[in-house]
Amino acid sequence: MVRKITALLVFCLATMMTVAAPDLPEGQPNLRKGPISKIYLAEIKGNTQIQNSGKIYTARQALAFNAPDSIFITKEESHVAAVYSNGTGLYIDQNTRAEIHQFTQEPFLPARDPESDLVREPSISHTEIYIRYGVVGICTSQLVAGSSMHYVTPDARITIRGGRLTIESNATGTTIDLLEGDITIHNSSNTDLGSQLLRAGERAFVPSEQNGPSRKIAISAIPKADLKVADDRTTLACTAKKSVTFEMIQKKSQRGLEDTSANPASTNDGSAPENATNDGAANDSNTNQEIVAKPTVPNQLPINVVISPDRLPGG
Repeated sequence: MVRKITALLVFCLATMMTVAAPDLPEGQPNLRKGPISKIYLAEIKGNTQIQNSGKIYTARQALAFNAPDSIFITKEESHVAAVYSNGTGLYIDQNTRAEIHQFTQEPFLPARDPESDLVREPSISHTEIYIRYGVVGICTSQLVAGSSMHYVTPDARITIRGGRLTIESNATGTTIDLLEGDITIHNSSNTDLGSQLLRAGERAFVPSEQNGPSRKIAISAIPKADLKVADDRTTLACTAKKSVTFEMIQKKSQRGLEDTSANPASTNDGSAPENATNDGAANDSNTNQEIVAKPTVPNQLPINVVISPDRLPGG
């Protein structure tokens, strides 16, 4: 009798454990579905196009829109400084194509100070950006445990754990300059070649496939002539981070791609997407919150002194 009771208890316990821990698809992050992640355009120079939901828009400064599946294409003598809603700054130089293949976030941590995103990201996030060609500068906050950030080019895969760096992709290969932080570089087409850990002040070069199958990652010091260029690019990305904060609010209504009637405070003039619903992973019907961008203002506004004409000499 005791054996039967013991066996029954073991069976019930096993059943409860099975229900409490359902299987997750292999290789998928255990990410709680949060609101659709955003990106904010802090600075625009020249001609930049944004592709989103199968449409093409002209970029405009001080606009926030849904980040997933967005593509940035900058032309000659153009650049963009943008901020992801996890607090990462991104500088996109001229003649560059940057594709946001993945950017998802969990709900923001409760009782957080939005300005703290300059130091630490607000929640777990997963980022994968494809740099088809061109140059970008990156300035991250401290990533929280469980987050992942990957930048990919035709020749390399860069795992970023925080810091400041630039990535350049062209016909000869991929060049990565690390100014601060911790990153690992992988050869994108031959995993047998292993990976390389890059330290601050170092440059990695990954040759393109035209150099043959045995493409080794070359590590060297960043040349002094290029150090300032990399610093300028990442500084613009870091400066962009300070131009905006992100907050999570209750979703008021489902709005169309360019319908801002339900959001009078929106700065979207129809030139860039703001409420695309193309992120199937994050745009869940149970998600009743949304991320909004709030441009920052100086703590002390300039004081305009007005002098009455009757107080002027000769008045």
